[in-house]
This record gives sequence, C-alpha cells and structure tokens, in this order.
Amino acid sequence: MTTTFSPPPAGLDEKLLQQLAQQSTLQQMWLSGFLYGIASNGQAAPNGVLEAPSVAVAPQATPAATLPQVTVLYGSQTGNSKKVAQQLSAKVKERGFQVVVADLNDYQAKNLKSEKIVLLVISTQGEGEPPVAAEEFHKWLLGTRAPQLDGVQFAVCALGDRSYLQFCQTGKEIDARFEVLGAKRLADRVDCDVDYEEAVEGWMVNVLEKLPVPAVLAADTRSAIVHSNGQSSVAPAAKAAGTPLYDRKKPFASPILEKIQLNGRGSQKETWHLELSLEGSGLVYEPGDSLAIYATNPESLVKEVLYTAMLNGNKTVTYNGKEAEFRHILQQDVELSVLTREVVDQYANWTNNAKLKAIVQDNAALKNFLWGRNVADLLREFPAALSEATLLGFLRKMPPRSYSIASSLLAHPDEVHLTVAAVRYDFNGRPHQGVASTFLADRIKTGESVPVFLEHNEYFNLPADDATDIIMVGPGTGVAPFRAFVEERSERGASGKNWLFFGNPHFETDFLYQIEWLNYLKRGTLDRLDVAFSRDQKDKIYVQNRLAERSRLIYERLENGAHFYVCGDKTRMASDVQYAVSQIVAKESGKGEEYAAEYLKNLKKQRRYLEDVY
Repeated sequence: MTTTFSPPPAGLDEKLLQQLAQQSTLQQMWLSGFLYGIASNGQAAPNGVLEAPSVAVAPQATPAATLPQVTVLYGSQTGNSKKVAQQLSAKVKERGFQVVVADLNDYQAKNLKSEKIVLLVISTQGEGEPPVAAEEFHKWLLGTRAPQLDGVQFAVCALGDRSYLQFCQTGKEIDARFEVLGAKRLADRVDCDVDYEEAVEGWMVNVLEKLPVPAVLAADTRSAIVHSNGQSSVAPAAKAAGTPLYDRKKPFASPILEKIQLNGRGSQKETWHLELSLEGSGLVYEPGDSLAIYATNPESLVKEVLYTAMLNGNKTVTYNGKEAEFRHILQQDVELSVLTREVVDQYANWTNNAKLKAIVQDNAALKNFLWGRNVADLLREFPAALSEATLLGFLRKMPPRSYSIASSLLAHPDEVHLTVAAVRYDFNGRPHQGVASTFLADRIKTGESVPVFLEHNEYFNLPADDATDIIMVGPGTGVAPFRAFVEERSERGASGKNWLFFGNPHFETDFLYQIEWLNYLKRGTLDRLDVAFSRDQKDKIYVQNRLAERSRLIYERLENGAHFYVCGDKTRMASDVQYAVSQIVAKESGKGEEYAAEYLKNLKKQRRYLEDVY
C-alpha cells in the first residue's frame, strides 16, 4: 500500500510544520482530529484560545486503539518512592497511556479490583514495616477483606536497605499477595538497596516493554521509549528541567567549616556538631531534609580484614570498572563495618559451612549474629582460603550514610549543619566503630572536604501554615531536625507555638544546644521546653514520662490542629512515645483506648503525627 501526501497549503508556517514533525504518532493523530473538529464547526477559537470540540475525528484516519488506564501507586516514608513513581508515570505517559498516580495514603482501596494495570512502588521501614502512608492499605490487602484481582496486571518495585534483616519485606509481601489474589504479573519485582537508581531504571525498562501497545502506535512509541541498547529515555528537556548539579552519583565536595564536641567532660556520649559549606553547589534544602555523606573505612579495619583473610593489600584489582590497589578498594568502595543477610548467605554457600548455613536459615539466630559484627569478625569466626576477587564478590557496595540536617538555610546561607553521635563499642574483646560517624569525628579535619548530597524528606517538614503549633520530641541526636525547625520558624517570624521535649542521660554533660534553647525560650520563639535527664535521679525519667506529665495541654494543642513530630531511636523510644500519646488521647478525651487508636491513625493519615526514626 502506497501512501501519498499532498503539499501543505500556501502560507502555512514552516515553524508549525517543524513542531508537528517532532510530535509522536499519537499526538499527531489527536491534533489532526482536534483541528478537523474546529474546521468542521466552522468557528474560530474565541480570543485566540483553542478548545477541543466534543467530537474530533479526522476523516479516513486509522482509529487509535483504546489503551487501558495505568495506575501508579506509591507508599513512601521520605519521598524516594514518590519520586520513582513520578518518573515511572512520565515514561508511561510517553507511551500514550492515561496514567493515574496516587499516594497509598489517599488511595481508595475498594477501587483496586476495578483497575487494569497497577504499578506499585513501595518502601520498607526498618525491620519489615510498611511506611506510615501505606500501613492501612498494607493491612487491608493482607487481610480477609481484600477482593480477588483476576482482571488486574501488576508489577512491584520495592525499595529498602540491605543492612536490615527484613530487606524490602513490604514490597515482597504486596507482590506475593497480588499473585495470591489472582492478579497477573506484568513484570518481575525488583528489590532495591539504598543505591537504587540503576535497579529502578532496569525495572522501568522491563515494565515499559511489557505494556500492551496497539499496532498503530507500536513502531513510534517503542522506538521513542526504548532504544536499541535497552536504555530507557525521556525527552532532553525533561531531563534538564530541575536537574541538580550534584546528587548521589555526583556528590558535592563540601568543606568542613567547624567541628564542635557538644558533650561535657566525663560524658559517656560523644556528640559532634559539624558545619559544612554548600557555597557554589546550588544545593537547597528544607528543614526535615537529610544530608547523605560518603565515608571511608578506617585504616585499622582494612588492616584487620587483610590480616584475617591473609590477602595482599598491594595487589591491583578491578571492582565495578575501577582498577586500584586492593587496600584502596577496601577502604573506599565496599562496606566492611556492617554485615547483611546477603553477605553472610553468600559466604555461607561459598564456604559450604554447615554452622553458618544454619544461622542464615534461623531469623532469630541470624539477627543475633549480625548485631555488632563486621566483615573481619565473619572472616575470623569462619575462616576460609579465598582470593581478593572472591571476597569483593561477597561484599556490599559502600552505601552513603544520611543524617538529619540541624540547620535552616535562612539562618545559615550556604551552610548545612549536622549533629552526629560517634559510634564506638567493644565486641568480642576488640574495638569496633561506626564507619561514617567516626569518619566525621576522627578522620576528617576542619578545612577538608566531604562528598555529600541532599535527600529531601517531604513527609517530615514544617506545616505550610506558620500559625500552626508544633510539638517536637527529640532525645539525643534526634533533636537535630528540631534545631532546624526552630531556626526556620524564628527567621520566618512564624506565629505558631514551638514546644520541644528533649532527653539525654545527664543535664551537666549532655544538654545538647543548651544555650540556644534557653535563648529561644527567653525570646519566646520556643514556647515550652521540657527536658528528661534519665540518669540524674534514682528513677529514670524519659521523654515519654514528660509527655504524660503534660497530658492535658498536649491534647488541647492536638485538638487545635498542632503537628506532632518524633525523631530518634526507632527500636524503643519511638514506640514508647507513640504509646504515651495514645494514652494521653484516651485519658483526656474520656473515650478510651479504641478511640485513641483511631485518633492516632487519623493524625498519621493527615500527616500531623510524623516520625523520622532510625
């Protein structure tokens, strides 16, 4: 069949023709029908504004096949899952699909059985827990009320952190449940570590290739989205728009301006206040965001690994395309201070050690084994003859470490401040240390630079309305983001009341930022300050005890729309604080614990009870 084209009418703008030629087949077909509809109505667009007619069909054009709607759902704690979902949505739209993107916090679960294609991006918090925004959906999906999903196609992208035993557990559970409910798998699930971009990109390409494409659009859209080399692409303008100069793959070398140890002499803690320069980076953050740093392993741990494994640190090896001395690779590129399930599992299989295999198969035993041990411990307790390349094959790529930002850009232009507790402990009679905290405390001096990038946390930020009251609970280094909150509100002249609960072992040695808080309190920027120094009296007092003491006022402020924030230890403190708030609501409302549980759930759904816990 030969298709002929008539020359364009005289006077038709050449620039318009060039613009039309750059559009996809689907876009050209829509424009054809749109313009034909205007012409057939015989009316010019009013005020020069074009409005699509109710029916616009180009004569003799091949009718475009109706594409099913694609629903992209995400459950995010810090914003990474949302960012991935938005990137995925843009790529799917390029294929000509109608796309609905929804936060699981807002999605009506009853609509799930009516969907045709569902793409889920979901993170896991800590040891296997769903993000707060997805708690309700997760509970419903795994419960008895979830419907059969026979007509649904799905694919899951799971985000997590391999340093946790239950890596990507929420994504795995949702993926398995969809299959049990009869949904058809569109593409295999991908489980992504903290360095997730490459894995996500591969998953997106796989999903796009599996989406149904009408024959009339196949040639155009497939070539536009997936190149012959299998790499997905977006329009250059979209890539360029809003792209920061520095990110995870290209960190900014941030000079250390100042380092101050915050604890007094005799303290059992070692907490550092660090001020870093962002001058010339173009990096912009909001209170509640985090700064991620790339640390290096201490030389003492590198030597211990080399000695224990009896390997040659001077040998030249290749790792991820980088050729360098083995010693340098161990120091710069791989995780040595933390063991993960994957590392132990691979090592157990390679050594064929029955005892180690048994540990891997027992979650309780594995959790106990992983705690406190590093790579040198693994090699010492289960020795085996292995090469430099074999060891590198087991090890995890060095992930960045994130710290809550303790400053406001309004108060400190071109700077970012951190509050970091140096982690040091003895295990099996030998000293151990946290890689990033001691990197900042010991191995980086003032004037030297640290590779950094920003991680935005849109779910842990100040209320949009400056008149809203806030209640902040931040014991220990959990106080860091609240320093940023108070600085920001002070600079903005916010009228909302700021109430801080802070706790640490001792008043004399561990009252972090004491002078600043007292000054804010004196000026009225800080409305209330409640402190809990647990070891200064016979009976230990924690922040949750102070919350109970202020029960009536806390409830009144919550009833008046206050936002409640918690930052710090996830294992015990966060759950103790949540229980305390629940008890406050039950008591002060007079409606009991069942009402309090629903009240707290609604606070979370409204994003008025927010946590940044670790």
